[in-house]
Amino acid sequence: MSDAETRMSRKLSFALSCADDVEKFPLGQCSMDDGDMQTAYLYGFLDVAKRFVAAAKRIGDPDLSEQLVRLDMKPEHITEAFDLKAELIGIIDYLRQESENADYGHGLITNTAFIDEEVVAKLKSTASATFDLTKLARFCEEINDSYRRGNYLACALLIRAVMNHVPPICGAESFSQVVAQSGKSIKAMLTRLEEARPIADLHTHMQLRARESLPTKNQVDFKASFEVLIQEVLAKID
Repeated sequence: MSDAETRMSRKLSFALSCADDVEKFPLGQCSMDDGDMQTAYLYGFLDVAKRFVAAAKRIGDPDLSEQLVRLDMKPEHITEAFDLKAELIGIIDYLRQESENADYGHGLITNTAFIDEEVVAKLKSTASATFDLTKLARFCEEINDSYRRGNYLACALLIRAVMNHVPPICGAESFSQVVAQSGKSIKAMLTRLEEARPIADLHTHMQLRARESLPTKNQVDFKASFEVLIQEVLAKID
């Protein structure tokens, strides 16, 4: 088993353990006549529910994430907690069923982040006296989120947005200037990234037709070149 498969197995095991806590939480034992008890049970259930949701999100299943994002995680009354538990049970049933498939974890691994999470974390933690990296970091986070969900149209547009965003950090006015002033090896990687622009332009500027095609995962496969760009940005900041 590879390191990635081991990590995924641990994520699934932990999420399923948290799911057990949700299922076993004794909401039914709460008295409907005791306000203090209702408050205690409500907050107690929210603790285990939020832990499960956080663990489930880390698995990276787009379908699972879609179900989780629709949840109301701020119930104010015990009756709403019962509703939340019922919704969570349905999601837990989905997770248990999918996790029984041996290919489930492997399939999620093959659709991992577009940008390495450590690179994104470094970007978020890096401070600059000249440039505010907040939007760049958010661009990267949204590219990762879109890629995991299979939203390749959004990926293409966000990649182009980053290419337009970063030139000032590299002392340039345009991305083409960034490429031109880079060293030989870096230039080769960033030249490859230039191919992302016409793909984004195609889906941005083309008007509605009788038949449309959507970008595929292959069309936005610029992972290596994009990471090189972000690492160059970090090198300029350092």
